[in-house]
Amino acid sequence: MKHITVTVTAIEDARRIEGRIPAVFCNVEIAPPAFGKSYTPTYAELRVWGKNSSFLEPVKKGSKLFIPEGEFVINYNKETQSTEIQIKAKEPLMVPDIFPNINTVILSGRTGIEFDPADPKQRQYRATASGWIFAEQRLLIFDDPKKEYPDSYNFKTVYNNNAEYRGINYADIIANYLSKRNIPITIKGSLVTEKSEIEGRDTRYYPKVLLSDKQAITVHQMQPIASQNVKPQETKPQSAPTVITENPWKETEQLQSLAPEPTIVPAVTTAPDTSEAPF
Repeated sequence: MKHITVTVTAIEDARRIEGRIPAVFCNVEIAPPAFGKSYTPTYAELRVWGKNSSFLEPVKKGSKLFIPEGEFVINYNKETQSTEIQIKAKEPLMVPDIFPNINTVILSGRTGIEFDPADPKQRQYRATASGWIFAEQRLLIFDDPKKEYPDSYNFKTVYNNNAEYRGINYADIIANYLSKRNIPITIKGSLVTEKSEIEGRDTRYYPKVLLSDKQAITVHQMQPIASQNVKPQETKPQSAPTVITENPWKETEQLQSLAPEPTIVPAVTTAPDTSEAPF
């Protein structure tokens, strides 16, 4: 599962792609989160196939769109040495500019990186002296048998020990429980692009999933937990039944009954009625 529900802005007019299956493509921009200096707008190519492509065809540059439950992939282009994001939508909706910015991603797959949180050389889990904790992991999704390699998504979380509202420390959860490969999980977050500027090098952009503050990670236990296994109970020998040989009511047999004597009702004999006999 690789779903995204997001609000985007078209940065060009939608264009029709001729082929066996009609399609309309459009490059769009996803607004960065309100916090974080390293985040920049995320750019993707929105694609709609088949009859539903008519929803995207009238879109012009600057139009705002809402995409409910689309699918997205992140591919690496070897020629340009950059990542490209493609969003496949079913029914994109044109919305007014006052429509809120929505950015929700849900992915299900398996962890793809193994690291030792105690190793000072690793970069997946680190902390600063000011109280910030960062953690990253990779999610691999095997849902297309035609592909040679799985779809890959990097996800991250940021936690501050000094914040008044601390929330859930997902950084420690990643370090303690998700530092191995092939752990089946589902994550929830937002699609963001992180900018890396190093002196003497070209600026690089890395699309990632920034985990949500709540319900961001669900770990799927594939093997039964030993403590939950039901063990067969051994049959216990039952004691022999107690046979009562004496009459327990012998002390009450001589007592006078409080019930009234029954009244004898004489039997009444009547002749059968044969006036309406069928034969």
